[in-house]
Amino acid sequence: MDIVYFEMVENLKEDRCIICHLKNKAMNKFFDDFLYESVNDYNLRDRIRKGGICPEHARKLESFGDVLAHAIIYSDLLNSFKNNHRVDILPRKKKNQEQNICVFCEKEQSFEDTYTRAFSHYFKTQPKFKAAFAEKGFICQRHLDQVLDKMTSSSTKNELLSIVKRKIDEIITHLEKIKEKNDYRNIHENYTPEEVKSWHMAVRFVAGSED
Repeated sequence: MDIVYFEMVENLKEDRCIICHLKNKAMNKFFDDFLYESVNDYNLRDRIRKGGICPEHARKLESFGDVLAHAIIYSDLLNSFKNNHRVDILPRKKKNQEQNICVFCEKEQSFEDTYTRAFSHYFKTQPKFKAAFAEKGFICQRHLDQVLDKMTSSSTKNELLSIVKRKIDEIITHLEKIKEKNDYRNIHENYTPEEVKSWHMAVRFVAGSED
């Protein structure tokens, strides 16, 4: 077994997408390494100048609070904007010219590909992984779709979908109970911890996990 296998098994949690969690964990380390080790890397800074930083990752990077690193990065970006946006050179890009993308988006996609590919492989080849996921695992809709795209066997796809749908049925059952408790006849009944957890799990299935 490789390290990714044990990383996935050890981090399975019934109310948290395993792919989101490991991807976010890897991205946090990438941000940390970038700020403290790579912010002066000329090639990386050149890629950032060309591709910029998307709003989501700009806010995430800002949350780390490294003022000096931000001064270095954003002075580059602001000077690049000032130098490349002049009336005499606009428009700069042709319609069919390939667009550069946010370095952090590219890295995030790489982590997602690594973990969804690993999940697909382990679910098909490792019965213990399949059993562990069925017992205590969870996956969001977007990453489930990515895993299914990497599976070639229809029977394996159906097996995974069956497990996920069973988990979704449990969530729906609790959501229906929440709806029932908002009927005036049952308004005195409090939500149970399982019902509250299912509410959050429904959000995480549709939108992914942030932790």
